[in-house]
Parts: sequence; structure tokens; C-alpha cells
Amino acid sequence: MSEEADEAPARHHTELRVRYAETDAQGVVYHANYLVYFEVARSTFTRSRGLAYQQMEEAGWYLMVVEASLRFKAPARYDDRLTVGTRVAKLRGKLLGFDYEIRQADSGLLLVTGETLHICLDEDKRPRELPAQVLEAFA
Repeated sequence: MSEEADEAPARHHTELRVRYAETDAQGVVYHANYLVYFEVARSTFTRSRGLAYQQMEEAGWYLMVVEASLRFKAPARYDDRLTVGTRVAKLRGKLLGFDYEIRQADSGLLLVTGETLHICLDEDKRPRELPAQVLEAFA
């Protein structure tokens, strides 16, 4: 995903700790769990902007993931403290995109980068333009 503006917006940071159940037989975080970490950080980020997912759904619109990608740089392990940096990467029409950086909280080592792209849907699950609330919260 590309930035729509010349200057990249600041990232919102969410701290997580790797639980034992999130690791695989090799003792590292199972790859699909990074998408869960993205979701936790995205929810925290939207709430920090005054826009909780529950509020969106009560208003009759939904943000559905239509694309996700991850790039693995280094493994996370059980009990690591992680920091997930989240920011808006695309805000246009019906689409809202986020990008992420997951780092070890103690060392700052970059572990994973990724993106998710979301389409806004109405109550009938049909695509619709992003509501003014979203544009205001994330602009």
C-alpha cells in the first residue's frame, strides 16, 4: 500500500505479550497469529481515534478485510513483549488500508511488517463510501 500524502502519519503503538498457545512446535509465534496481532492493534488504534468497531456496526456499516499481507524479518518467541505500530495507509472512496510494524518491545528489532485493506459495507453487506466519521477520525 502506498501513502496518499507526502508525509507518513505517525504510528499508534499497542503492546502485546506472546502467549505460549501462540507458538508453534519450533517455539516461535505461529505465522497466522500475526494477523490477530494486527487486528488487536487496529482495534486499539480505531478506539484511540474515537471510533470503536462496535459503534461502526451499530451505525450500520462494517469494515471487511479484503486483502492482507505479511513479511517476516525475524521470529517472535514465547513471552516476548511486542509493540505493534499501526497507521492509516489508504483512505479513499470505499477503501481503508492500514500498515503495521511489529517489533520486539525491548530491543526494537523489526520482526514483521504488513498491510490490511478493508472495504466499507452497509447493513446489507454492499460496498459503500467511507462515512464522514471515518474520514474525520483518520484524516
